[in-house]
Amino acid sequence: MSTTAESLQGTPRHKEAAPAKVLRSLFWKLLFRGRAAQQAGVQKTRRQMGLGLTLVIYSLVGLMPALVSRYTDIFVFACTLHGFTLMFASLTLASSAGTMLFMKEEAEILLHRPVTPQQMLRAKCAVLAGFAFVLALALNLAGLVTGLWSRGGTWRFIPAHLFSTALLMLFSAAVIVLVYNACLKWFGRERLDNLLTTLQSLLTVVMIFGGQIMPRLLQLEAFKKFDHIEGWMLALPPVWFGALDALICGTSSKPTMLVLPAVLALVATAGTSWLALEKLGGAYGQGLMNLNESTGSAKESTKPRGVWLAAIVKLPPLRWWLRDPVERESFKLTTAYLFRDREIKLRLYPGIAPMLIMPLVMLFSGGRGGDGGTMMVQGFATCFLGMISLQAMLFLGCSEHWRASAFFYLTPLPHWTPLFHGARKAVLCWLSFPVLILQTILLAGLQHSWKPLALSLPAVLFLPAFSLITGLMGQWLPLSKPSEEVKNSAAGCLMMVVSMGAAGIIGGLASWMWHIGHFGIYLAVEAALMLGLTFLMKYLMRDMPWVPQNE
Repeated sequence: MSTTAESLQGTPRHKEAAPAKVLRSLFWKLLFRGRAAQQAGVQKTRRQMGLGLTLVIYSLVGLMPALVSRYTDIFVFACTLHGFTLMFASLTLASSAGTMLFMKEEAEILLHRPVTPQQMLRAKCAVLAGFAFVLALALNLAGLVTGLWSRGGTWRFIPAHLFSTALLMLFSAAVIVLVYNACLKWFGRERLDNLLTTLQSLLTVVMIFGGQIMPRLLQLEAFKKFDHIEGWMLALPPVWFGALDALICGTSSKPTMLVLPAVLALVATAGTSWLALEKLGGAYGQGLMNLNESTGSAKESTKPRGVWLAAIVKLPPLRWWLRDPVERESFKLTTAYLFRDREIKLRLYPGIAPMLIMPLVMLFSGGRGGDGGTMMVQGFATCFLGMISLQAMLFLGCSEHWRASAFFYLTPLPHWTPLFHGARKAVLCWLSFPVLILQTILLAGLQHSWKPLALSLPAVLFLPAFSLITGLMGQWLPLSKPSEEVKNSAAGCLMMVVSMGAAGIIGGLASWMWHIGHFGIYLAVEAALMLGLTFLMKYLMRDMPWVPQNE
């Protein structure tokens, strides 16, 4: 936040009449450069590379809806584009909005200056909508061109779709800000963190299921050409903004059909923006002030915390698993952050939600090749949960409190690996194995079979070895890097891709061995391989030097 303070202090007197422009510029820089003044150039380069990669991926994803342009009219095609945009761009927007809207350091610097909370909220909403529009533009790049070949498509489709997409992103940003402000006003600061985590996780699940439902809708003959819009269709935002596209193009055979949904697009955007920024804008200012205030009564603040955790680690089997005292304390530290820290919860749990949902999606959408095909997909889906350990360790390596990691260098630790093992064991104990058990129970109940229980055994052997992979990337300390680095780690993305391939191989082989009757032999071989791989990775990590990262 040093950039914010310096820019506000250095603003000339003749520009003080336009604080909104200054705030938008500041928040835009924070979004793309980060808040750490140290290594600002490196952070900026990493963020630009990460943004460039994201835009390329979105452009490739945008090819999917662009392929249907030749088979639909301009209205249906515009609805399809807006549906994909709402799913992908809005999902990215929702995942970053919570962190940007509520920054503790920002409240310490800005709230004593002549800047009102409403001005800050408008500036942030404008930056969020602009960022979402950049993502949406990449996603719609192919569609802007192929839309000219859809039935009724003319050159006016390009400016019309750009206008409606910008409006859609403003609507999405306003809805997200409205939900956050409503949580602040009606539930208070104490429950806001858990509510935001739940909302983001649910939004992620809805987006994933929407991505599965939309291709099926596109295959329906009734969806290829709308003869009327009524009922539940009027509740779909993509229909609103698609109607606005077609109405501006002026090529629809039934323009009167498009008037009501197009008016809904305009009214909904204006209404949500007014509610979020004006009607409930005061709750945002109160929420920012509460960030620096301790919540709860004096009795609650003096109540010792972590008593239950200290008692649990003394009980078997955790007592046997955490013999090293450094591992035990790292386990307790990681557990506390997993359950209490606002930033970790907002970034980690919405990111883990797809890991629980995707296996179910893969099973129901890909298991159509009989019993053998279902088992193959199920084996891969179960081992796919190994991504949870990797993603959690990537997130737990970064924190807004990263400066406190200097404490690790002041203690007489012989090596960094006990800290790493304590953290990964916390992830296995509280995330990986519980999610695996939950998914296995769901699959067994849905299929009325005990096969999912057996096919989950390869993952039980797979997860402990899989959780060690993050330590091979170099010295790993809990909560020791700025939060921006987790979003710009090319090595982390490559590691996820390679690990996903390994999970697919292990899960596929497990299903095949079950099918041919050699599942027991396969488990024995996998156990031996995973045990050897575990010893090898631990040896490689012990051989890495214990060097402070700031040197």
